[in-house]
Amino acid sequence: MAARIAIAALVLGAVVVAVAYGWSALFVYGFFAAIAGAVLLGARVGGDWIAGASRRRFDDDDRRR
Repeated sequence: MAARIAIAALVLGAVVVAVAYGWSALFVYGFFAAIAGAVLLGARVGGDWIAGASRRRFDDDDRRR
């Protein structure tokens, strides 16, 4: 549900930018939205990787490392 709301907010923002400032501003908006999406994806994947590594550390029988 939160993902749908976020996508709707991005689309609404794109429409507002396109109407208010024109098509060239829409490309700039898209560029910055793509950067934000890439950072979000990287944080998500990195966080999952760190959490998995931490869980594996405590599941391991050899705790001398």
